[in-house]
Amino acid sequence: MKRSNRCISSVLAGAAAGALALGFASASSAQETVVDVLTANEGTCTLFSTHAAREMGIYEDAGISVNLLASETTVPYVAFLSTGDAELVMLDSAQVYQMANSGEQGSVIYEVMQKAPEGIIVMADGPVKTLQDLDGATVGLASDRDQITTIVTLDSVGMSIDQVKTVVVGDQGPLLASALTKGDIQAFAGGSQDFSNIAAAGVPILNITPAAVSQNVGNSFAIWDDRAEEIREIVTHYLRGHSMANLASMIDPKAVASMCRAAVPEEWENLDTGWEIANNSFFDLNLRRTLLFGELQPDVWAAVQVPYVKLGELPNTIETGEFLDDSFIAGANDFTTAEVKDYINAWKGANEGALLP
Repeated sequence: MKRSNRCISSVLAGAAAGALALGFASASSAQETVVDVLTANEGTCTLFSTHAAREMGIYEDAGISVNLLASETTVPYVAFLSTGDAELVMLDSAQVYQMANSGEQGSVIYEVMQKAPEGIIVMADGPVKTLQDLDGATVGLASDRDQITTIVTLDSVGMSIDQVKTVVVGDQGPLLASALTKGDIQAFAGGSQDFSNIAAAGVPILNITPAAVSQNVGNSFAIWDDRAEEIREIVTHYLRGHSMANLASMIDPKAVASMCRAAVPEEWENLDTGWEIANNSFFDLNLRRTLLFGELQPDVWAAVQVPYVKLGELPNTIETGEFLDDSFIAGANDFTTAEVKDYINAWKGANEGALLP
């Protein structure tokens, strides 16, 4: 076994001491260090935290510069860790299980989305109201990877993928809206941003994904084990900023949405679309569901493996201690609400013209 999964209380004591030892560098004393991070999509407010932390100057004050690598790549994300081209990469649960099953020495250190962003939606005013209504229907997929989303979701109610027809239709909101309204597809399997794009195109949607399927870890940050101590300080600074930005979205969502518009203006050409993405991101996908930001949930990771094994996607279940490392969590939460409010107010004071109405 690579490591035992220690209880969070014991980790807090040790990691908190480590966080104090780091002494989170100030702008006056730190030499800027680049942290290369590969996320699921580097140019969206669905993953707002890095953009907001940059806007507020949190990373600059910590002495780091965050370089978001291009997410469109044919290279497996884990490979960026093994080659040292990224300090952190964002993986969904299936990718984590693949990594662990293949024996690659990477570990999840921070849960970003404590709910699966993928699922199946239908038109709110259409004939399909439940998964069982999809028997014989055509389900559009955002990409090939959404086939497993469909398989697992259908299996949760005792249905087989053979009971539906699947076709890849892409992720363009207006085209998806048209395919649904014309009846070319009766349902769509994809991610939260795809759903927001469909809704923004004028089609009210209904998510028919069972809650049990959504109780999954959507995206997490992973690190290469052999580099963990070498880069612990800068990675902790990054995660701390990520956590602070997440809290900021709870304290002042309008300010953080304004930061998102400043960082990713193309998503705000239509304000309704921008707000749809921001609200879904703040109050659902990135909403903290644990005591601490990013806190790991071994019980969830263990439970979610069961359908993957049943469906042949995994040969067997994997001990969670093989791929979870919670030693970064205390440092990622080493800040106060007052600090976050100060950053928000400073940004608002310097960017009055950028505030959303």
